[in-house]
Amino acid sequence: MNSERWDTNGVPGIRGPALVAQGGYAMWVAWIEAFRRGEDRDTAGLPSIDGGMGSYVEARLLERLSASFSERVRQWQSVLGERIVAAPPVDEVAVTALLRDAAPGLERLARVAGSPLLPRTMSLAMHDLLGQVRAGARDAVEESSRRVREPAGEPRVPRVSRRPGSGPVPAPRTPGGVRPSRLPSPASPGRTTPVGDSGDQPPVLPTARTRP
Repeated sequence: MNSERWDTNGVPGIRGPALVAQGGYAMWVAWIEAFRRGEDRDTAGLPSIDGGMGSYVEARLLERLSASFSERVRQWQSVLGERIVAAPPVDEVAVTALLRDAAPGLERLARVAGSPLLPRTMSLAMHDLLGQVRAGARDAVEESSRRVREPAGEPRVPRVSRRPGSGPVPAPRTPGGVRPSRLPSPASPGRTTPVGDSGDQPPVLPTARTRP
């Protein structure tokens, strides 16, 4: 069936499902770009990424969303790292307060990960990434607090931080069988996000990697 129509000027246009897919894609692209910049817009009115827009279109959307989600995670880690450097927590109360103050940033990302508009495999990958980021952040804050309390002349025993597995997260398949790109980890494999130098400075803030 012909998916084109002719307007009053004799120019072919798009109609039917193709028009819906095009409109849905444009809406998602605008939302994702705003999300990457740090905006938390309502998802009301966005179509579900469930095969209705076509496998190729949805694979591109999931790739964009993966990159933007990881960018937001990096932004959150950077802000937390700056706070650790500016005011290292001196005790457990300060550790708890610092993590509590930073929590809303991840809660906003968790709402995106839990959206029913996303494929379940993508949602699970995002939730897994956030869980690892939380664990890594607590390790970094607690290590910073320990260094503040530790006497300057006392020999330090290297501490092994929890680190997530290095395997990639399987990317979700769209109903058409096309596999979008994998959800990237917040930083390049094998790297961490530094929040201070070695010595008496706060430790590096571990970046999370996704698990298979």
